[in-house]
Amino acid sequence: MRKPGSRAAAVEGLERLSSQPFLTEEQRAALDAALAKKQAEADSAPPPLTPVDPSSLIGRSSSGKASSLPAPKSKREVAHDHHTSRRTKGSGRAKKGGSGGKYTWGGLLEDEESGATDAVTDRRDPNYDSGEDGDDASQHVFWRDAARSEVAAFKAGVTAALAEFYGTGDLTEVAACLRDLGSPQYGYWVVKRAVVGALDRHDREREMTSVLLAALHGELLTSSDLRKGFQAVAAELEDLELDVPGAADAVALFVCRAVVDDALAPAFLSSLDTVGPAGEALARKCRAHLAAKHAAERLARCWGGTAGFDLEESRASIKSMLEEYASGRDVEEVRRRLHDLAVPFFHHELVKQAIVKGLETGDVAPYVALLSSLAGECVLSTSQVGKGFGRVSDLLADIELDVPTARETFEDMVAAATKAGWLEEGFQSGGETPMGSPNGLARSHGNGGFRAADVGSYKSAIKAILREYFDAGDPTEVARSLAELDEPGFHHIFVKYAVQLALDRKDRERELVSALLPTLVPSVISHEQACLGFSCLVAAAEDLTLDIPDAEPLLSLFLGRAIVDEVVPPRFLVESVPRLRGDGASLRVIQHAGAHLSARHAGERLGTCWHERVARPAELASAMREAVNEYTATHDVHEAERCLSDLAVPHFHHEFVVRSLLAACAHREQVRPILDLLASLAASGLVTETQLKAGFSRVEENLDDIVLDFPLAVPVFEELKGEAEAAGWLPQSGEANGGTGA
Repeated sequence: MRKPGSRAAAVEGLERLSSQPFLTEEQRAALDAALAKKQAEADSAPPPLTPVDPSSLIGRSSSGKASSLPAPKSKREVAHDHHTSRRTKGSGRAKKGGSGGKYTWGGLLEDEESGATDAVTDRRDPNYDSGEDGDDASQHVFWRDAARSEVAAFKAGVTAALAEFYGTGDLTEVAACLRDLGSPQYGYWVVKRAVVGALDRHDREREMTSVLLAALHGELLTSSDLRKGFQAVAAELEDLELDVPGAADAVALFVCRAVVDDALAPAFLSSLDTVGPAGEALARKCRAHLAAKHAAERLARCWGGTAGFDLEESRASIKSMLEEYASGRDVEEVRRRLHDLAVPFFHHELVKQAIVKGLETGDVAPYVALLSSLAGECVLSTSQVGKGFGRVSDLLADIELDVPTARETFEDMVAAATKAGWLEEGFQSGGETPMGSPNGLARSHGNGGFRAADVGSYKSAIKAILREYFDAGDPTEVARSLAELDEPGFHHIFVKYAVQLALDRKDRERELVSALLPTLVPSVISHEQACLGFSCLVAAAEDLTLDIPDAEPLLSLFLGRAIVDEVVPPRFLVESVPRLRGDGASLRVIQHAGAHLSARHAGERLGTCWHERVARPAELASAMREAVNEYTATHDVHEAERCLSDLAVPHFHHEFVVRSLLAACAHREQVRPILDLLASLAASGLVTETQLKAGFSRVEENLDDIVLDFPLAVPVFEELKGEAEAAGWLPQSGEANGGTGA
């Protein structure tokens, strides 16, 4: 047995299996027998009772006989009736009340009795009269009402998801809610609702909105959704100004922030000029913001940064307001800034920092006065005050090392606050922290297991672990984090959640999870826990398919890959069959996994089933160099775009720009094709303005070294840069300097 995670052993295993199926003949025969037995059981079982479809009763009377009223027709049937062709050579009547139809006498010769005055039912016909629709009108009303109900439900769902996001700051959750709502054709309304809703809120919510739009771009929202959404906001800007004074300035910052975040192209500003006078004014403001010095840095913090939903930023903001209070003693300014921060659940941090600052400086009176004033005006709740005092109480032992009189002073503060009534009576020093264990996972002593609430904490912990892993790609850190949690009995939850989370992501994350499991099994996760995790996944295939339509084939690939990597044994397939339904998605997952493993070259195919593995920067640079070399030989722009898109590393596209520029420096005849390629990539948005600037800057900074290999590098680069700036897809040097700090 090869050691899991050993790359050399993995390659050796793939070579050994490259010319034969992964499953042996005996294993395949056992699986076929188990599947055949399950199929026989399903065939012999009585058919399930099916409930009566209410629609089948439409058109029947209470006696069960057919009613004279016809059943309502569907939209497709109505459309079909209107356009049914006649098999004979005309009925002697003109088409749609007109004349000149083939094999007809024309409409002018027919009178009212002959039926020539039938109502026109084609809405696109100039003679169409909605009042003469007859029975069809009810059908149109029905479908119009259904569409309105769908839109209303979508809008209500988006509003609720945004409200929850402003309270929790969980990007993953709001993305999941929006994905569950479906209706991607209304994506632009998400943009409009988010921006308009944030106008009447604090800077905290505006910053969260900007971060949300940047995070959803490319995942749930397309570039077209963002453009249409901001255009819709611009169209209503005059009305918004009546409700929210200064709305135009705020919308301009939203647009510019989206440009800085690469969610909108700078060329979008030109489209605002066509919206109207308000749009033209908005475009001028946006251009002024973007043309300012250090525009990227300023716009990245236009709402005050991430203070309000980022822990460290919020702490830094509270520290700043206390330092300002120490010099000016302005309680109103602290109240205003605390109100703008909009984190009432984090006010205990203000209490804690104020008390600690007073203890360290030896002058607690100003801070007691501040807390008393804020608590007296209900800015600070009693629970937040108590929690803040409790946190200081836990730190007293450390504070006493620097301030020996800290405990006595703190007890005096507690007595004064209790007497004044803004600290609840019964407060005792040395209170326990909100979480019962260092990891925030309160254990149930005695059996080492989790209570029901603690399972949720464990899931939250592994969710954070997987998010970090998807960003960093470090399996060693995952193993260390799982070891710190010290809950081997719940490792199957980790396996299930890791695969389930990767199902709804891209091939990169799927490959990350498939590569992670062999490094954890069996050194961290036992084979039994791994099998239990996959058993839960297979059993839940029906439910997963409702949320992720491709869950069934993806699960079969995950299972086949896990068997190849020896995470679960091949006998898992046979042992799982008896527990599954005979006609469900779970059984089909087992069947498909068996088919994958029984095919020739199964090990090699499943080892690369996600069409990629996590590549190192050197490997990505090599892949991009090959793509550029292929383009210089074929000049196929679409193929180059496809190769770059398949790599799925937008943060590394500057390397592709560098390789393209070097190819032009090496062969002057490639200057025009390279310019065409980069212009196409910039126009399509595949390579962002930030990545283009970074690539050009890297080449420009190293021109002295490049000239040693390519003597014409300087004039070629100047020609490339000049034409790119003239064409508008590369900012001028002054603008680039203002944006490189982002």
